[in-house]
Amino acid sequence: MNKKKLLALVLAALMSVSGLTIAFADGTVPAGSAPAAAAMKSSGDAVTVTDAAGLAAALEAGGTVILGSDILMDTRYDISIQKDVVLDLNGYTITKSYGDSNHFIFVIEGGSLTVEDSKGNGRIEATDEEYGYGIQLKGSGSSFELRSGTIQTTQETVEIYNKALNSSVKISGGTLISTKDSVLGVRGSGTAVEITGGEMTSGGQCGVYISGFYGGADSIQFTMTGGKLTHSGGINGAIQLFQNATVTIGGTAEIESTDKAVLVDSNAILNIEGGKLTSSGTDTFSVIRCGDNSTTNISGGTISGRAGIGIASDGAPSINISGGTFYVDRNKTIEIPQLGNPNPSIQITGGYFDGDDISQYFPDQKMPAPEVTVTFSDSDGVLTLTADAFHRLTEARITSYQWYKNGIMLDGETGTTLTVDGYATYSVVVQAEYKNMTSERTVVYDYREAVPEPPDSEESGDREYGDYYGNEKWDEVKKEIAKLIEDEEFGETIEMSATGLPYFPSSVARALKGYDITLEVRKNGVTYKVNGLEIGSIDKIWYEFEELETELLTETPGDEEDSSKPADENKTNPSTGR
Repeated sequence: MNKKKLLALVLAALMSVSGLTIAFADGTVPAGSAPAAAAMKSSGDAVTVTDAAGLAAALEAGGTVILGSDILMDTRYDISIQKDVVLDLNGYTITKSYGDSNHFIFVIEGGSLTVEDSKGNGRIEATDEEYGYGIQLKGSGSSFELRSGTIQTTQETVEIYNKALNSSVKISGGTLISTKDSVLGVRGSGTAVEITGGEMTSGGQCGVYISGFYGGADSIQFTMTGGKLTHSGGINGAIQLFQNATVTIGGTAEIESTDKAVLVDSNAILNIEGGKLTSSGTDTFSVIRCGDNSTTNISGGTISGRAGIGIASDGAPSINISGGTFYVDRNKTIEIPQLGNPNPSIQITGGYFDGDDISQYFPDQKMPAPEVTVTFSDSDGVLTLTADAFHRLTEARITSYQWYKNGIMLDGETGTTLTVDGYATYSVVVQAEYKNMTSERTVVYDYREAVPEPPDSEESGDREYGDYYGNEKWDEVKKEIAKLIEDEEFGETIEMSATGLPYFPSSVARALKGYDITLEVRKNGVTYKVNGLEIGSIDKIWYEFEELETELLTETPGDEEDSSKPADENKTNPSTGR
């Protein structure tokens, strides 16, 4: 008897007891087996399944699972995914018509499930009108990712269980649809949701429900930088956001609702950095509604609807707007109810408001200052400072520039650029105007020679232009000078012993150019003479360096001052007379 026949008999015996049917890799079924109750075909690391029992077994075993036909689940299958699974719909449809209270198609318990569709038109459907639940994440460390394909349910499409720990959901493509409930129910602790693409459509009370009630602070991080969420029919918005959760909207994300785009409440945080948020309902209170102790930060994006941000009657939110574009009914960027808290914390420092006067929300009732950056350029010896100014309030305008040198106003220098002619402290005052209010900002530019780079201690011992680079003491001095300049610690004194230093490097003097730093080089308790010239104040060394340079570089090294000689026998600095 050959091995294949022996294996077939063994498997047939086993399946007569279990009712499980397994196909060989070549597609044949062992003789004597029951009708295909769990048809699977393996190819390499992938398994192709053609019925519900085979799908259940393959998902629980882990690995890559490929649909080989449409699959109907009209009876109960409790499928628990505890390993890593990639499910390729392969253009086919899984239909779960069976329904029961809180019964999901798949439950991920510590494993991961990635859904993709290599052929197109692949779907997962839960069709029961009352109990058509999709995919649930439970336990600890569970993850789900949708890359392509469609998942459509009547109830929650993807749910993270209340007490789940460290779960993650990623949506980069495909479609999620719930006809009666949320497409995403985001709960648990340590939960991370990242949406970069795909489409989500909800006909429930809200499109995405987010609550960290069962976790501590920052239990949930929800980020949407791409894709589209469409919500219709409900009264709680496209996103309903509760406590211990942070939602960030940015990039190319689109959120549309016939009600509110976002309802943020109960110690939650909403950050809008980009994207589009739209409310199309004519009776809608606002695009964003802020309630009890919530925080909303808007730095970008486009907000369109009847009103921009509405304050709940019992809310005490914090709202900070530094950017973004508002297209709302005139004078309804912020809508505060007649009853309730009349003084929520609202600060506006930037953005576009389509003509609405939002000056009452300026911090301390003062117009914010413009943003100004000054840059330096050197083009063929022409030294130029350029002031680049803008205001975060798009509807504000920059009205004037005024340049100063060492604190003295330069008459006629009122453009965006200034040609400089020497080392000095320059500044520019930029003024802006908004709704008959003005503000200004002053930016200072200290123009000096570039900070010298400390010498490499391993440079050669060649002496070039008066430098003796092989002397480690001088290298350390140069490093110390560079550090003082970098830290802007001027008026300092560097002290060192001249013992063993036959030459004064010209690079040391160059490093000190234009800076208030004194170098005291001492030998035998007296100020060291460099080629017969007393160093004294380093200011004199630099300011007279052009005259001193020839003598410093040409004097015969080693002719150091003999302190025993009379003073008049020592060499005199021709510039100072000393």
